[in-house]
Amino acid sequence: MAGWGREIVTLQCGHYSNFVGTHIWNIQESTFLYDENPAAVVSKEINHDVLYREGRTMTGAVTYTPRLVTLDLKGSLNTLKAEGVLYDYQTKEDIKWEGDVTLHEEKAPPKNEFLSDLDAQDMLLDDTQQRPKKTDDQSTPETDTMEVQGPPPEGQSSPGQPMTAKPAKVYRLDESIDVWSDFLHGHLHPKTVTVIKEHAHGSEIDPFGLFTKGRSLLTKKDVAEDIENRLHFFVEECDHLQGFQVLVDFYDGFGGLGSSLVESLADEYRGKGIMAIGVAPAVFTTNTHTADNHRLINSVLAFQRLSEQSSILLPLSLASSLWRKVGMPAKFQNVHYKPSLAYHTSAILASSLDTATLPYRVADDPISLSVLTEALANLGRKVSMLSTSFPLPFPDHGYLAGVLGSYTQNPPWTTLMPHTRKGANVQPFAQSVVLRGVPMDRIYTPGRQPQNALESCRSVNEMLKCYLTGMYTRTLSSGLCVNQPLKTAAPFPHIFDPRMSREGFLQDWQRREEEVVESLPMMTSLQTSPSAQEMLSHLVKEAGKLDIRKCHGFLEDGLEQDEYSEALSSLEGLAHCYEQCA
Repeated sequence: MAGWGREIVTLQCGHYSNFVGTHIWNIQESTFLYDENPAAVVSKEINHDVLYREGRTMTGAVTYTPRLVTLDLKGSLNTLKAEGVLYDYQTKEDIKWEGDVTLHEEKAPPKNEFLSDLDAQDMLLDDTQQRPKKTDDQSTPETDTMEVQGPPPEGQSSPGQPMTAKPAKVYRLDESIDVWSDFLHGHLHPKTVTVIKEHAHGSEIDPFGLFTKGRSLLTKKDVAEDIENRLHFFVEECDHLQGFQVLVDFYDGFGGLGSSLVESLADEYRGKGIMAIGVAPAVFTTNTHTADNHRLINSVLAFQRLSEQSSILLPLSLASSLWRKVGMPAKFQNVHYKPSLAYHTSAILASSLDTATLPYRVADDPISLSVLTEALANLGRKVSMLSTSFPLPFPDHGYLAGVLGSYTQNPPWTTLMPHTRKGANVQPFAQSVVLRGVPMDRIYTPGRQPQNALESCRSVNEMLKCYLTGMYTRTLSSGLCVNQPLKTAAPFPHIFDPRMSREGFLQDWQRREEEVVESLPMMTSLQTSPSAQEMLSHLVKEAGKLDIRKCHGFLEDGLEQDEYSEALSSLEGLAHCYEQCA
């Protein structure tokens, strides 16, 4: 089943979307195993070829890069080259002009410690002219001992014995992350990064803050052709394209650009699944009355277009409310993050997305993106909700039966859709649940007589099915269990309670300062819930109070009163789809 293509192309539209996407690619990169000994590899669980493509540089070196197109504004890349470095062989010596040449070089911005170390590693690989082959996303304990670079610590190994794993370097990057490329671990294809030169990132003179500004960009022939050519490059090399993941900053101009791109994809690739993921930060830097109104109008127009043109729309934010007044950020057990840092909040959203999308990325018995979205969007319910346990609260000496048994009244997750914080207690219409990172020896207490239905189960799959059946008696639920935990290796932010072990389990003592949490057990629920009606109704109610005639920027860019009224009416009708029958 893992042999056929079923490729997915990903788009990231906006600065915060690129923050979320960067964490996703970093998480996946951390699961790759580079090793020359294929005998050490065990069967893999995740088929990375769904989202990644293999290629070769002009020198024949094998590359493995995301099938990805990113969109951001001028000035948003910092040290990252838009064309990447994999195919960049131009040097000063390449200049063939024989006359006098004056070469003016702009000083490159400084790189943080993490990026500097990555450059050093790349130079080392260039010197050896050899990159170990990516063999799998899992390894045996013996393989892990072979990944040490450099000499082992004195006294810890001897000739003929495996080297002891060197502790991973700890990076403190909170103060050195300005843009998403400041913590990008892997390389990108030259066709990936698209810079919108018509607008500048962070500009106060001409901010890219209106839906209509983004929509009008695709009327410019050069912009539209550039994006189209990049998309076609990735699509045309697919054997069995199953669809698209589109991350969109729905609260600013990228809402207009992203929704227009989704509409184009829906027209050109009919029958393919499109999962639109609208994202927003937990804290906004500008909180004026005008900015609040603009964010509200942008959300109405983006939600209406995205929900109509995509297979499903998934709005995500750690803010409990977004319109008129941004609400308190979500809280998670044993997690201490800074809501004002996009580096932190995007890591939580990315971890949840990486887990929730596993059903169409697993190697064995995957489901297609179209099948997943159709099951969730039944009866016109095109807006879904993602809930997450980040991480699953798992005692160091506990067992899964006890963990799930403590959540028989309320589920162990928090909703990530604004205005639906109480939605975790609502019976959804349909849901796709993923449980990952539970060791096989931590399912039930050995030697203990079963005290309930959960303790009678003898596998993770059986226990998850039993839990969902008991908790959600009126819900169409599907469950997937994956052995591999969520990887939180560098440059993942350090946001976990000191009592969490390196494996993400709760212990009675604190980690050593030089230790970091390297992986997590997690549980997510991608669901269609009646709670979506609360979010949509609140959006329509607040937006209905606005007089669009006073928002001159939108009108100047071509927004008409009738278009805005129709968008409100469409969202109001969508909200009615979530009403429960008596």
